[in-house]
Amino acid sequence: MKLLFSAALLLFCGFFAPAFAQTETTDVDKYALAFNKALQNLDSSWTKPAKMRETAAQFGRLANFKKDDWLPRYYQVLCLVQLSYATDPKEREAILKTAETIMTGAQELSKDNSELVALEGYMYQAMILINVMTNGAIYAPKSAATLQKAMALDPTNPRPHYLMGQNIYFTPPQWGGGAEKAKPHLEKAKALFATFTPASDRHPNWGGVVCDMLLEGKIKN
Repeated sequence: MKLLFSAALLLFCGFFAPAFAQTETTDVDKYALAFNKALQNLDSSWTKPAKMRETAAQFGRLANFKKDDWLPRYYQVLCLVQLSYATDPKEREAILKTAETIMTGAQELSKDNSELVALEGYMYQAMILINVMTNGAIYAPKSAATLQKAMALDPTNPRPHYLMGQNIYFTPPQWGGGAEKAKPHLEKAKALFATFTPASDRHPNWGGVVCDMLLEGKIKN
């Protein structure tokens, strides 16, 4: 659990610090500036659960302002999933149920979106930790099937392969996990990260650094 959270803390370090030139203060400009600020806050939130909660709320406000944009909802869910790893177990279920509701809304805006489906699979991985003995049998196969769907929707997207590999990496060997079992998925993700280009500076572009660290054995399972 601690190891998985430690890896999660590294996921986005250094990825979200783009600079925007401020010119006219139109609604579009204000939204872009606020979105960038939220991404910068996300970059500095991983070791600070209270700030992560605030960042999730910030993306929630952006989602309310731009009701037809799936991206703020994507990052709001991402924040909540990350927060669930660091929060009190008693609060974890409520946080992830909120994330699930937001995910449903995001997928209504952008159907068959590989990035959203991959994040959904990651959310199911977090749900296992609500109660491993009860939820493992429910959400482990559900996560795997969802990540497989994300792979099929966009074969060039490295994140489903990365998230599949990371989950297997931290699964105990007696349950079919471990570094060797994870290696094929992580190697596939690494190859895809090398050629992946996000649609914009706001689109998901994370996972490559930790993928390399897992392959190099720099994070112990």
